Parts: sequence; C-alpha cells; structure tokens
Amino acid sequence: MKRFMFFALILVIASALMISCGSSNPKVAASDPGAMEVIEDPFQDLTDLANKIIESGGVAAVGQGTSARQDLAKKKAVTDAMGNLAQVFNTKVQRLNKSFQEEIGSANDSEINEAFTTVTKTLTSQLLRGAVTKKVKFLRNKETGQITAAAVVAIDPKTLNQSILDELQNKKPQLYQRFRATKAYEELKKEMEDYEKQQQGF
Repeated sequence: MKRFMFFALILVIASALMISCGSSNPKVAASDPGAMEVIEDPFQDLTDLANKIIESGGVAAVGQGTSARQDLAKKKAVTDAMGNLAQVFNTKVQRLNKSFQEEIGSANDSEINEAFTTVTKTLTSQLLRGAVTKKVKFLRNKETGQITAAAVVAIDPKTLNQSILDELQNKKPQLYQRFRATKAYEELKKEMEDYEKQQQGF
C-alpha cells in the first residue's frame, strides 16, 4: 500500500511539472492587422507651417515641451525649437557653401569653408535672439493634467539672408565679391525680394 501511495505521489508531481513547463512557454498569438490604428500627428499643422517658411527661404523649426503648467510647457517648447532652429540654420549655410563651391569649380576650398563656418558661429546666437515664435499649440492629458506644448519659431528670409551677406562682406570682402557673381547669391536676393512682396501684399 505504501509503495502504491509512493508511486501515485510521483505521478502527481511529474504531471504538475509537465503542466508547469508547458505553461511557461505559451504560444504567442499572431497580431491582428485589424487591431492596428493610425495615429495622426497632433502637431502636423505646425510642421507644415515650418516647412512653408523654409521653402520661402527662411528658417523655422518645431519644438515640444511638457509640464504641469502651461507657461512652462510653452517655454520648454520654444527652447527645444530654438535648438532645432540652430541646426536648420547650419544646414542652410552648409548648402550655400556647397552650392558656391560647385558653381566656381572648387572642391573643399579651405578659405571658403572657413568663411562659411565663421558665418555659422557668428550668426547663430545673434539670429536666435531675433527669432519669432509664429505659433503655439497645447494638448492636455485628461488623466494626469500634464500639458504638452508645441511651438514654431522662425527667422524670415530678409533678416536671415541679409545677415549672411553682411557677415561675408565684413569678414571676407574679396570672397564676398566672388560670391556675388554666383547663382547662389541671386537665389538669396530673390528670396528676400519675394518675402518683401509677400509682406506688401503683392
């Protein structure tokens, strides 16, 4: 009888172990494509506005910030946007540099590279101080009360391009004269003229 009870106990333990091992590796159910939901960007309109400003020759960027207070959320968003704006400005100057060198048939000219690097370093902080907050948007989390803000900051083409041209003329006058004879220069001037016409309602 004792031997029977012993074997019965062994069988119970073995069965329990088999069940436990089986449950530790459950089959992963295949994801249902119909369960996927498209989530729209709540700040897409701000991104579109920034892109429109960039296309017109200016620089613009979007930033985000979150806080329990609306004013702090806005401040964080603007600060974030300023950091992004500096990168956009740097990209524009690098593009001008590349366009200029390609047009005059010079590849990686050290003097030209140095000139445009100086423009970037000198003007970044100066231009950021004059950047304008174009639009701010707020979202509130109903559960936590946290507020997320998004902001668009921008510098118009006239201010931006004139600053670049003035910096080149003051620091590298001979290089500036060469730059004036290029298509890149003409494009900068055209962006400024188009912006002025737009402001005048033409």
